[in-house]
Amino acid sequence: MSLARSDFPALPERLRFATTGQILGFGLLTLLTFMVIYPEHTLQRHLERSARTDNVSIAYLFAWLKADANDHHLRILLAQRLFDKGEISQSRQVLNPIFKVKELSTEQESKANILLLDILERQLWTYQPQSATFNNALKQYLRQLRKISYYSWPQARLEKFASNAYAFADYTLAKELYYQLIFSASAVNPQWFEKLAQLYMVQGQYRSAARSFFQAMPYCTNLTQRKTFFLSGVKALQAGNLVNDALAAGQMYVGVFIHDAATIEFLARLALSANRPDIAQYYVALLLKQRINSPSTGATP
Repeated sequence: MSLARSDFPALPERLRFATTGQILGFGLLTLLTFMVIYPEHTLQRHLERSARTDNVSIAYLFAWLKADANDHHLRILLAQRLFDKGEISQSRQVLNPIFKVKELSTEQESKANILLLDILERQLWTYQPQSATFNNALKQYLRQLRKISYYSWPQARLEKFASNAYAFADYTLAKELYYQLIFSASAVNPQWFEKLAQLYMVQGQYRSAARSFFQAMPYCTNLTQRKTFFLSGVKALQAGNLVNDALAAGQMYVGVFIHDAATIEFLARLALSANRPDIAQYYVALLLKQRINSPSTGATP
């Protein structure tokens, strides 16, 4: 079935006042006019404060950089805006020449290095994991992360860097970053010590692993967590077949858990495995005393 013919008159063809080339030329002329009107990069500073990533703002920054390719502040700003817009490859292309400049200020060098790290991390996840391209990008990322690891970072970002280094098996860098976290944080998270302990365990450094577990204990917020770290420290020494060290550490760090039946039983068995029946007898005597003095319900005091 055919549609009924409309009685409305056909719309006249839209008139164009200028061609596409003329429009682009007008835009460029406008940018050049702005450069004349706003002296001393006033407009550039305004764009920096506004953090705009629209095409006009970026086109303006490109035009300005073309006029003054040695404006390092502008180059970093443009690269950052491109990164924020998601133009990662173009951002790196704009940024790359900055690393050949020898007279950068400390602030400019820091900004450029931080931005490069962000670019490398973003590019890393665009490659197929475990591919040659991915592995090469990973090496670049870890190299850059190590280069700027000594910078003063917000705690959340430093923790992310440490986690990344751990996940990417750069254990030396991961340990450095977790120690940096511990020494710089106003409130220490005991889980950072646990991460350190795990890193030491992977590397077969059992004494260092145990020390990390024990160092976490003062920062625990409850006795259950504190007991977990205590037992983990002793077991780390056992894992390294350092039975005598484990026994000595148990005696040194047991603290309030000397009144915990399960902990005493564990230490008694540990003493027997270390061929120290005298110490095992001491723990058994403690355990019997607790059971004699405990209520009829058998609950541990």
